[in-house]
Amino acid sequence: MTLRTYAARAVEVALVVALVALVAGAVVGQPVLLSFVETGSMEPTLDAGDGFVAVPAVLAGPPSEGDVVVFRAQELQGGGLTTHRIVDETDRGYITRGDANPFTDQDGGEPPVTEDRIVAHALQVGGQVVVIPYLGTAITSVQNAMIGLQNAIATALGVDALLGPQGVGLVLFGVGIALFGLSAVLGRVEGPTRDRRRDRSRGGALDARRATLLLLVVVLLPANAAMVVPSGVHEMTVDGDTVAAAEGVDPGEQAAWEYTVRNRGFVPVVVVFESTDPTVSIPQYRRALGPGDTRELSIGVAAPPPGETRTGTVREYRYLLVLPPAVIEALHDGGPLLAWTTINAVLAGALLLLVSKTVGFGRVRTGGASRVSLWVRLRRRFG
Repeated sequence: MTLRTYAARAVEVALVVALVALVAGAVVGQPVLLSFVETGSMEPTLDAGDGFVAVPAVLAGPPSEGDVVVFRAQELQGGGLTTHRIVDETDRGYITRGDANPFTDQDGGEPPVTEDRIVAHALQVGGQVVVIPYLGTAITSVQNAMIGLQNAIATALGVDALLGPQGVGLVLFGVGIALFGLSAVLGRVEGPTRDRRRDRSRGGALDARRATLLLLVVVLLPANAAMVVPSGVHEMTVDGDTVAAAEGVDPGEQAAWEYTVRNRGFVPVVVVFESTDPTVSIPQYRRALGPGDTRELSIGVAAPPPGETRTGTVREYRYLLVLPPAVIEALHDGGPLLAWTTINAVLAGALLLLVSKTVGFGRVRTGGASRVSLWVRLRRRFG
């Protein structure tokens, strides 16, 4: 292959990786490889709408002063993901601030950012953030256009109250997959009736096995990110002075700590919380959360005496809702690895079944009959 061919393929791979990252980020509801800022709080480092390479916290290692991080805010703008720079470190956590802000987030009421709340680091080379100009602006424009189209279709079909825009979007995606598969099947059916030498001169063939492997990556990568990235250990700190000032709670008794559980992704999940600390009591919490759903979880932590603090921990597990919740819970009781492996097997099996029933695993011609429109093929096939 020529240098030009290698360069073209490198660009194709980069685009596929970027697309997978964006899909994964949408599914998880937090950055996966790529992210962007929506406001000007990080100017001049990042203008509103600029993107950056987001390195997962588990790979980036412990943060340090000067790092630009993405963290789960508790108070800023009502909570949610925020991209700001670490400017100091204390015993209670990190002090953060937007480069354009004259005061720190903690001056505005945001608690110090603990390490478990940091989900990603902005990639920096030579101390400078690697910026992707206008990435967020482009993504937002496409999202707005798609939402507008879905709203229009839902209203026109009279199913806006039943399905909603997201439901219509999923239906359209499924119809598109079905049409793609039907087109491939019809192309294969018509193929044997044509002259093979003429077909070879007019087009090539697609190796369905390689395409299936790529589809598995595209599907399983964001699916596993949706389960793995939000999971982990969460820390909560109780201040003895605050407890002493409250009524009805004595040192050693259980002080309530309210935790908000959110599903920021577009895929329903089952969330399981378990205590990993003898000083923490937690009710059995196993809930199915739909896209955008929020639930409150009350966790009990043994109150410390005045002048002391106590940190408790709980572990969160997330599973995609591809099986009935009761089945997922039973699998989790057998071990998180069992549940995770089973869900991956279900997703992979469903995708392989779809491919086998549509295009098969052989070589699929991309020339000749494939140039005929799907509408013409449908008329030939069923007319």
